[in-house]
Amino acid sequence: MLLGYRVESNHAERGIGDIDPHRDPIVTRAVVRARRLNGTLSDVRPPSGSLLAGIATIALTGCLVPQSKLDAALKDANDAKTASADKQKKLDNDATQIAQLQNDLAACTGKPVPVDRSAELNAQLDELRKQKAAADARAALFNEFVAKFKKMIDAGRVRIGVRRGRIVLSLRNDVLFDEGKTDLKPEGKQALAEIGQALKTVPGRLFQVSGHTDNLPIKNKEFGSNWELSTARAVVVVKFLAAQGVGAAVLSAAGYGEFDPVSPNADEKNRAKNRRIEISLVPNIEELISIPELKAETAPPASSAPPAKP
Repeated sequence: MLLGYRVESNHAERGIGDIDPHRDPIVTRAVVRARRLNGTLSDVRPPSGSLLAGIATIALTGCLVPQSKLDAALKDANDAKTASADKQKKLDNDATQIAQLQNDLAACTGKPVPVDRSAELNAQLDELRKQKAAADARAALFNEFVAKFKKMIDAGRVRIGVRRGRIVLSLRNDVLFDEGKTDLKPEGKQALAEIGQALKTVPGRLFQVSGHTDNLPIKNKEFGSNWELSTARAVVVVKFLAAQGVGAAVLSAAGYGEFDPVSPNADEKNRAKNRRIEISLVPNIEELISIPELKAETAPPASSAPPAKP
């Protein structure tokens, strides 16, 4: 029941002004509760008749919380606290029993209990999924490249394949350059123009142009070795592709000389295969197999010997 109704039932025969708060403990408790709600417990005094009338009015309008509800809420809180403590106690007991069983098992078998590696295995499984997704993406990209250059491939003007994890478009040197020269031939310019148009449709990728030669020493005074010749030819191709609209920021040049052959330099036929220009699609870092975190670089240990005088 509401506080107001208790006041009313206990004093139904009297008026509010006739209540003596010093002799009526029920009313006194009601006054104390009201003052606690209003934050005035610092100075609790016996209530006046007008204050009692206000308390009765508030109580009758149902503004005070029933004591039964307060008791029920307090009981629910205590029950929840007890249940939580009981669950924690059960978890602690279970952990103790598991540890004891593991010790007993180790004592019976003479072997240590296997370590739970489920988290490690799940991480490895996730990594394998990522690698498979990356491999699928590279396969799709390779098929896309084949479709872009199908006409040139069918005509034998270019070859496409995968070397060292890179998609590589290869052109023979005799299509692009005369022997020992770096000037593009008309046929080579036409081929590179078609390639440039296709490369422009591949966004967000880097391309490396690399020059390659056979193992025969160059007899041209303009170049000191096959390194210089292969690098100069790669630079010429890069500049031409940039002139066709391929972004200069996505192009780079490299010269390998005779040190990256695709066939043994045993005869002229194989040497002709090694004389080539390759345009490689540089893999994005997220496409590579994840590498372990490198330890932070540490300063070299201090030498115990005193520094040399300048």
